Parts: sequence; C-alpha cells; structure tokens
Amino acid sequence: MIYKHLFLLLITISFTGCLDFGNNEETTSPTEAQVERCRAEMYLNPSMKITPLGFKLEGSGIDDAIWFKFETDITDLHQIFDSNIVDSYKFENDYTSIYEVNGLDWWDVKEKKLIGGQVELPNVRFMNVGIEKKEKGYVVYIMWHET
Repeated sequence: MIYKHLFLLLITISFTGCLDFGNNEETTSPTEAQVERCRAEMYLNPSMKITPLGFKLEGSGIDDAIWFKFETDITDLHQIFDSNIVDSYKFENDYTSIYEVNGLDWWDVKEKKLIGGQVELPNVRFMNVGIEKKEKGYVVYIMWHET
C-alpha cells in the first residue's frame, strides 16, 4: 500500500512541473486583442484613443502579469481610467516606484519622475501606474498583475 502512495506522489510531482498555464508574449506592436485586454483589466477609459507602444505578458505562471505602455492625446489625466474604480486623484507627483524590467527597451521608466501610484483593483488584482506628461497628452506605463 505504501508503494502505491509513493507512486501516486511521484506521478503528481512530475506532472505539476508540466502544467501549461498560458503563454509569455512581448511586442512593441500590440494587437487589438492585447489592447482590449488591457482596457478591460486596467479599467482604461473605453472611449480614449490609445497608441500602443509596448505590451509584455507573463502568462506562463499561475498568475498573469502585464506591462503596457501607450500614448494618449487626452488632456486630463483623470480621464485615462474609469474613475469608479481608479482614483487618479490619489496619484503622487515624482512617482518612481514603477518596476523596471531588464532587457525591455521600450519600458524606459528608469530615473523618470512620473505621476502615479499603486492601485488595488477588484478581484485581487493590482497595478502600478506611471504617467508622463507630454506636449500633447501623456505616455502611460502600467504594470498590472493578479495574485
């Protein structure tokens, strides 16, 4: 009987390492589906025009993480997000705590002083937001993850 339990334990352990939770993706030309996922998961204003600049999905683990960078010509940063979920009035000036990612050239947040903060979202999800003011609009960096 003990051999049966050991065998089942070994089989369970060996298959656990082989589970496929999803894919990892990275691009500087995000697809419409990738942008729409970001709009939904990050509670972005659905009517806001977005020019995507980069998308990275870590989807191969139990929980997903997404890095998304985009430009928008919106003039009021408080209109970037759904205000019912994201209170952008709590964002800080000179925010520097957005995660850097080695080897991700388009994720150029290092040493930038951004407007932003950490946001707790529904369904045990979180995001770090950094917003850079441009002459016409903003560049937005979002690192989103679930736990």
